[in-house]
Amino acid sequence: MKKILVLMIGLILFLHPLTSGGAKEAEHGKKAIRIAENVPGLITPGVWDGQAVALNSSIYEYLVEVDAQDNSLRPVLATDWSTDDGTVWTFHLREGVRFHDGSPFDAWDVKYTLERTQDPAVGHLKRADFAVIQRVDVVDDHTVVVTLKERRPTFVLQMTDYNMAILSRHYDYENMGERKPMGTGPFILSQMVPKENALLVRNPDYWDPQLPKVDRLEIYFISDLDAKVAMLEGGQVDVVPLISPVAAQRLASNPQISVIAAYQEQRFISMAVDRKPFDDNRVRLAFKYTMDPVILARNLAQMELGDGFYYSETPILNTLPEFYDLGLRGRDIGKAKALLAEAGYPSGVSVDLYYASDHPYGKELSQTIAELAAPAGFAINLKGFTRDVYLSQYWLKVGFSITGWGGRIDPAILLGLAFHSRGPWNEAHLVDPVIDSLIDRIAGEADEGTRLLYYAELQRRFHDEGALINIQVPKLVALHRRVRGYSHPLTMIVQYKYTDID
Repeated sequence: MKKILVLMIGLILFLHPLTSGGAKEAEHGKKAIRIAENVPGLITPGVWDGQAVALNSSIYEYLVEVDAQDNSLRPVLATDWSTDDGTVWTFHLREGVRFHDGSPFDAWDVKYTLERTQDPAVGHLKRADFAVIQRVDVVDDHTVVVTLKERRPTFVLQMTDYNMAILSRHYDYENMGERKPMGTGPFILSQMVPKENALLVRNPDYWDPQLPKVDRLEIYFISDLDAKVAMLEGGQVDVVPLISPVAAQRLASNPQISVIAAYQEQRFISMAVDRKPFDDNRVRLAFKYTMDPVILARNLAQMELGDGFYYSETPILNTLPEFYDLGLRGRDIGKAKALLAEAGYPSGVSVDLYYASDHPYGKELSQTIAELAAPAGFAINLKGFTRDVYLSQYWLKVGFSITGWGGRIDPAILLGLAFHSRGPWNEAHLVDPVIDSLIDRIAGEADEGTRLLYYAELQRRFHDEGALINIQVPKLVALHRRVRGYSHPLTMIVQYKYTDID
């Protein structure tokens, strides 16, 4: 295996001209951060699947950003924002900002970005959430007023979603967005070989003259996790943004590498409610009764439950204030068998489980699930594919799946995307009027206490009838020790503008 990896790395470095270029730049005092990223799918904001975060989060910018330390909001392209009752929102915009093509950023670009969410030709993933906008008024070049059809007290938090980068109204993103992405961000795309590599260089006209702190980002798109880790060990890259606990243990003895837990992320085990056998809630409950969170924690992450590893049957992160603790169901194989028999499967049931085999925790989670569920009569056939193939060919189309999900600073954002009947990323194919109603009420409720009551009711519904198990694991990032100030908030939008390198 090691010989294969060495050959693979050699081939990668031979095919990617960025390495030799990076060495030449270094000779002239240029600072470069080299990143081994996942292979991206679509990257144009609006249809971006969340892969290749180093690329998009460095080229594009948002009205606001989240502080990685305390989850507070910080101004970016908006200098301030206000609302009276959550219906009318006023944004004052930063002056003197230019897009990478030289055109000035102004309120008309914000209006274009927001209205673009409703363009059916785009297929925008935030269309449902932003359908609440009644109109967008440009007061002047640096003031925009957004009027909503309904009250949304946390509307500004929608602006932190990674698909809500501010775009230029003059740029042809339909034809150029995948080949030559362009925004107002701290780095400009210099060259890109699709699915292979990208070179980003410092934006000399960035609105904050102190940022970014390095001259270039060299990004290598590599699907194999072991290859990425070997490149880090061999000094070919400085950052691997997502590694497994096994890789973390392997790197623990290397004094030149550190591993950090950026935040908690999620693995949703989703059961499609419109397909057999999970169209019957008794089968969903039976499956839940086969799980043992303690064993999952130890097998997946060599952790103890509740100490960096969390488990629930709801879509809310245990670490967020909106989480409502319903306790653990407990493993009960006898009850699981009885529920399967009641549902018409006395001899058990066979199901295919699809997952990303190269995504951290994927293999371990799928194998442990299959072993835990087998005694109750679940014959689970494992269907693992690299993450790019899984997302492009199987995700949202299969009846039983494991998908890696990042959290959101406002859980309502995730609920609208993944669990509302109109949600574009509705893995379980839910069409539940009760859940839809609760999600809508959560989005429009100004009183925090009442909103928390809605969250509790929603989570009880998921516990009793939902098609989800939520495995929460640390997002592990491996860094060479020369990397300084790495900033990666819960929004998944890594902030390389603050990162330096010795």
